[in-house]
Amino acid sequence: MNSIKRIGIIGNGAVGLLMASLLADDYEVTVYGRSGSPEKILISRTGVTSGSAHVSLQSSATLEETDQDLFFVTTKAHQVEQATARLSGAVPVFICSNGIAHLDYAKQRGFHIGVVEHGVTKQGNTIEHRGLGRIRIGSMTGLLPITLQDSPLQVIWEEDIEQVVIEKLFANAIINPITALCRVTNGALANAPYREIAHSIYEELTPLFSKRVSYAYIESIIERTAENRSSMLRDLEEGRPTEVDAILKPVIEKAEQMKISLTVIPLLHKLIIGASASC
Repeated sequence: MNSIKRIGIIGNGAVGLLMASLLADDYEVTVYGRSGSPEKILISRTGVTSGSAHVSLQSSATLEETDQDLFFVTTKAHQVEQATARLSGAVPVFICSNGIAHLDYAKQRGFHIGVVEHGVTKQGNTIEHRGLGRIRIGSMTGLLPITLQDSPLQVIWEEDIEQVVIEKLFANAIINPITALCRVTNGALANAPYREIAHSIYEELTPLFSKRVSYAYIESIIERTAENRSSMLRDLEEGRPTEVDAILKPVIEKAEQMKISLTVIPLLHKLIIGASASC
């Protein structure tokens, strides 16, 4: 896969547009969204990186797998199956959604995994790059490592991508529900009373996974994204469906299978669903 020239990005949300705007410097990029007729769009980027890029925007309904050399799926978790229905896996597909629900789906379909650590928000086709991070990609189905051109995205290959996904799940399961329900930025979780709730969630998550995640990792995410408003908080504020089912429901189901009793996580799950319904 050293001859990657064309990259398809499925999903024209904040993450998709960030990736498109930065990859467009080195690749022919097509964004697939819900738009009607194909068009060229200008993505403007501000924040920790700045610039602009013209990319093609096409309807997902017109997606042809052979038009691209690589796909990144940046939709919400509950949209992944529909977004990838036209893909066979003959061209590498990296699912970059939150949670762990897509892990089994990726294995079944021969797809691969990406974890996005950048902070980004969007307004129309203007995005604010709020925090630098990495895009960590890998495979659970034997794909050979893929290397992309150097860019502020910092796309890196991970040999144990499942560990990376579990770490991101811990961060999302802790940060998103608390910030969403309490309407606070991520940095608030470093202090009482939010810190105690965060520790309670961490203590319930830890016995569910054989792969260990240190709380120091969670603290590093909270510190690095202190000024950010989590995606779940922004979803509630803007009346959009949250990813709470993708993030917390698989955890609750896993605990039930393991006969481990949870208290805090199921309560948070119900509270987010209730808050979402009242938006």
